[in-house]
Amino acid sequence: MSGIIEGYNYDIFISYRQKDNKGDRWVTEFVENLKGELESTFKEEISVYFDINPHDGLLETHDVDASLKEKLKCLVFIPIISRTYCDPKSFAWEHEFIAFIEQASNDQFGLKVKLPNGNVASRVLPVRIHDLDIEDIKQCESVLGSVIRGIEFIYKEPGVNKPLTYDDDEKKNLNNTKYRIQVNKTALAIKEIILGLKAGPSPQVTDKTQRKEFAGLSIESKKPDEEQPEGKKGKSRVLSGTLILALLLIVAIFFYPKIFKRDKFDEIKDPDGRISIAILPFENLTGDSTLNWFQKGISSLIINGLGNSAELAVFDDHTMHEMMERANVVYTAGFSPSVAREVAKKAKAETYISGNFQGREDTYWIMANLVNTETGNVLWTNKVEGNLRSSVYLSMADSLCNEIKNYLELKALGDVAGYDFREVYPTSAEAYRHFIEGMNLVLAQNLETGIRSLKMAYEIDSTFTLVSFYLALANNLSNQGSFEQTLFWTNKAFLSKERIPAKYQTWVELWHACLFSKNFQDINRYCTQLQGSGINSRLFWFDLGATYCDFLHNYNKAVEAFEKVLAITTERGDSWKFPKFWDRFLLALHRSGDHVREKQVADIGLNAIPGYSNWIYYWQSICAFSLGDTLEANKILEQYLAKHKELGTPERTLNRYLSQIYEETKMMDQAEMLRRKEYEITPQSLGSVYYLANFLIMNDIGIEEGMELVLKGLAIDPNHFNLLRLKGIGLFKQGEHEEALKVLSEAWDKSPYAEPVLFRYLEETRKAVASQKN
Repeated sequence: MSGIIEGYNYDIFISYRQKDNKGDRWVTEFVENLKGELESTFKEEISVYFDINPHDGLLETHDVDASLKEKLKCLVFIPIISRTYCDPKSFAWEHEFIAFIEQASNDQFGLKVKLPNGNVASRVLPVRIHDLDIEDIKQCESVLGSVIRGIEFIYKEPGVNKPLTYDDDEKKNLNNTKYRIQVNKTALAIKEIILGLKAGPSPQVTDKTQRKEFAGLSIESKKPDEEQPEGKKGKSRVLSGTLILALLLIVAIFFYPKIFKRDKFDEIKDPDGRISIAILPFENLTGDSTLNWFQKGISSLIINGLGNSAELAVFDDHTMHEMMERANVVYTAGFSPSVAREVAKKAKAETYISGNFQGREDTYWIMANLVNTETGNVLWTNKVEGNLRSSVYLSMADSLCNEIKNYLELKALGDVAGYDFREVYPTSAEAYRHFIEGMNLVLAQNLETGIRSLKMAYEIDSTFTLVSFYLALANNLSNQGSFEQTLFWTNKAFLSKERIPAKYQTWVELWHACLFSKNFQDINRYCTQLQGSGINSRLFWFDLGATYCDFLHNYNKAVEAFEKVLAITTERGDSWKFPKFWDRFLLALHRSGDHVREKQVADIGLNAIPGYSNWIYYWQSICAFSLGDTLEANKILEQYLAKHKELGTPERTLNRYLSQIYEETKMMDQAEMLRRKEYEITPQSLGSVYYLANFLIMNDIGIEEGMELVLKGLAIDPNHFNLLRLKGIGLFKQGEHEEALKVLSEAWDKSPYAEPVLFRYLEETRKAVASQKN
């Protein structure tokens, strides 16, 4: 066979472990489906090398180098990354994966190729079929020189992690991926790479060129002894007259400065008088893919280096990440000046900073431009030099920040005491690499993998407080994150909060007030401050809305925050597939009494997260009952029950959900019947005991019976916080105020967070006891 580019024997090489092709022969089926997709994607015939022999590589009697050297001379290398692939002892790893990277790195194109859209991609296109252990990830990334990217064929359910197959239901798959779509993505990714290769090798930027390149700004060198063309000599007299006019103008400005005085930065200031700046990822021109992470690493340093100035409106990491997602830009790709300007326009930034970094071994230089977004004119450009692979990377970023401040004639940024990012960020570039990777994963809501990367950064440098901030955020948002981990990382971030950017300090103080000090006045104050922080990401506004909703029960404020999330989503032309957001948004709308808007948002949410339709059906049925449309409500309930049957939800759990629907809509008879059914199925379950007791006591339906259930539960687990809280509320309702005060005070001390209902009853009990004494 031969490839479509002369000199290459195959277009695609498929590398895999034979272990992964046993049983259902997943790899063989994938290759066949990919070949079919390639036929409809390319006009030409695409050659694919796929070894179907039932052994792991060539036989020991074969000459490995001679047999594989020619076959590995291909355009695109696809490793099937599994739990068993990342094994240095395996044939596929040593003689295919590593061999291709070494061979491709030294051929005419190199390992990276510039795509038609200006981005850069690796010729290694991983197809990933399992979530990997941390050690396997490290092993693979150490060879690739970057984070594992590519196309995922992973099917996940609770307790399930297997290769995605054609028959798998994307609605049940927690990754929401469909086999057919992933095959199509693979073929299109191959096409982009091959089109980039067909365009020819990208020219490398070297020190010996006669053009100075600063991130797209080209300045032609001119010889000092170069003579003017003959035709220009006749203009000398005209120029002398112009010079006289210029001198007169200077004199006028000197004597009448008020006439001419003008702020040279007016055109790049926002209505508040601040200069808004978007910091874009820097383009990697080193030719070394192991430094790809520095594209975002440099921009993040500048963001936080400039972000403390009151005279600047610097877009934070969260906002810039979402703008990049909207532009379909990944951080391991090249980032051209045209793409940078387009992203800055979408962000509505008056200016933006972009650039590139070049060099090798121990000498690198970062080139940066400050650009007027509207005109595209470069306002300022500069270059710093040093070793990016050492702690010098911090000094390089600091130097750039200082030069930017000097150009913009800013006041000193020392008004925020204690924050100097040269002291805040780790001296280890390796720790910073893991942090950048982890932060990007968390912002992309790949929370579990992000937590792993952040913990690797923390293991290298435990003083790096910004890692704690993102670990607290990730564990709080993750379904798999533990509450104990959220508490641990929140407290760790709070104790060193002066070592994180000012915008995030208030955010950490809010979390600490919710989980540790449990002060509702502080929670409300921090929420108000954060509304004007300038952080404009969906994760931020969701967290703020959830705080208003869960801790303050201020549902109108919660709705305002959640509407911000929806506005950002609509503006960026996508949908947010985060079930917790839709659940909390619909709860806040329902509790605020806006059932018309509740119905509209539920319809939008159902389109956004069809795989989690049960979350939406729950609130749609509540909304329909609240609007008095019983017929519609019962119709939705049928869909709700069908979805839970599909999910295999246990009967007692389903009874609990249904009772909550009826309780939320004040249909108490139906709610009570279902609560009792749940209890009858599992009378010894603390959950069943608590939910029935809570229903009876909180709704004043059967306080005495409820208290008997509470005592039964506490006999099983004396430290059960919710049962202790409920006992105190029950005692208060029975008029036993002094005893209630003791129990509620104990419950408040044991409460793991600021629980608003408990606090309200504690305050009412204190007043009742004080009244009795008077």
